Amino acid sequence: MNKTQTNIVNVAIDVLSKDESASMETIAEQASVSRMTIHRYFKNRERLFSSIHDVLIERTLVIFNESIDRFEDPLEQMESIIKTNAGKQGFHLLFREHGHHEEHDPETCKFSKVNEGLYKLIGRMREAGHIDSSMPDAWVFHMYDGVLLTAWETLHNGTVAPREIPELAWRTFKKGLLS
Repeated sequence: MNKTQTNIVNVAIDVLSKDESASMETIAEQASVSRMTIHRYFKNRERLFSSIHDVLIERTLVIFNESIDRFEDPLEQMESIIKTNAGKQGFHLLFREHGHHEEHDPETCKFSKVNEGLYKLIGRMREAGHIDSSMPDAWVFHMYDGVLLTAWETLHNGTVAPREIPELAWRTFKKGLLS
């Protein structure tokens, strides 16, 4: 993406984080570009959301990789991933446009990289004895999604103080699933 496209997508994430029904005109105004410029790069709202989705997946991968690189213990890696993701505005848009969490084709979908990394991390946590042995990996995987969705929804809705959300997300995951 060029600088203008990146600006439009970043502004769109910010605007749509606050008002999911915001018009392309509102996004254009906030991005300091014309609506025609937006449509030059994004033919319609679906294409803009597709780019938003790609950017948010890339941001998720960065958070994931930075946490894996920063910490050796898989429990600390998961804590860092959850706390960092839980406090990010706009990430709820990942679930809005792609509401169900189907299997992602590793050949065509960047989200499959996130899923693959998450399953590997769950495996390392299990090997280290951090995950309750009665919890299947798929359950842990979907609980991770559920905790983050809850965090993003409360952040988006303003129903919980933003500074509290990362810790609440981590405690919910930790107390619900870990040994």
